Amino acid sequence: MKYGQRHKSILLYVPTFPSGSPSEGNILHLKKVYEQFVDRVTLRRYAGGYSFKDVTELHMEEEAILIFGNAKRHPKSACSAPFMEKQGKKIPIAWLPFRNSEDIRCFADTVEAVHGRAQDDCIIALLSQRHSRFTRIVNRMNDILTDKVVPLRWSSDVILREEVVNGLEEGVGLAAYFGHGRPIGWVGYYGFRAHHFEEKQAEPIGGLLSLCCKTAARKNNLLSFCEELVLNQNCAATFGAINSTLHTDNTRWSVGLCKALLQGARTIGEVIVKAMPQNASAYMGYRLIGDPLAPIYSSKKVSTQVQQIKTYP
Repeated sequence: MKYGQRHKSILLYVPTFPSGSPSEGNILHLKKVYEQFVDRVTLRRYAGGYSFKDVTELHMEEEAILIFGNAKRHPKSACSAPFMEKQGKKIPIAWLPFRNSEDIRCFADTVEAVHGRAQDDCIIALLSQRHSRFTRIVNRMNDILTDKVVPLRWSSDVILREEVVNGLEEGVGLAAYFGHGRPIGWVGYYGFRAHHFEEKQAEPIGGLLSLCCKTAARKNNLLSFCEELVLNQNCAATFGAINSTLHTDNTRWSVGLCKALLQGARTIGEVIVKAMPQNASAYMGYRLIGDPLAPIYSSKKVSTQVQQIKTYP
């Protein structure tokens, strides 16, 4: 499969755990999982805490960086951007909060599932709130993405939330939502929350982009929507904002996303770096949660199944 080749490298930046502890064992297990799909997996430790400056000063040439940290730390302070720049190259940086050792083990299972499955077609579910300013975006993207990509126009004016969930749980490689958002989820589809993904044996989504406000923000110290989806094994990676965003900026993201996919981007990190608008206000408030190397391609079987899901134009 053309898009099933190995990745070059990843840096796992993790706390120092006691030797022999469940967390240490699960981190080492995750490293072994990544080594099935990545040529070089580097494990770096930090004691007590870290600053984002510590990460940027690391001397390395990794393809992507994944920072692990206690779930008490918010995405807002965990990273200051969804990438860092080294020698003119943008390197995607992701954050993974964990509440206990089991979170690390579950994440390892998700990584193994998405990297180990067939990667034949680039499928993107185009999701939006039922409002003309948002449906115009997905309609335009649906018209543009007709060559190398299989677009699924699932805006909330043509499909029910339950059918969207059923489709995504088939193992869609990539999905993007446009509309209003909150720390607990999307406003579209009459409210879309993490608990709406109920099937425990479902295939995880490769990457889910919430191009809207606040879905990576915390409210009353509860996990954000983006964090919940990764820790619940619904997604390998999510992308969301820690604050309010501008519709014009998110429209620029939609243009960049089309370009990135048509240029052959194959991971969520690569998509974000290639799709990123030029103005800092458009990307500084966003965070990448989960696996920065999550593949966005799906199997032909999934492609066939999801294209048969009925919509109501």
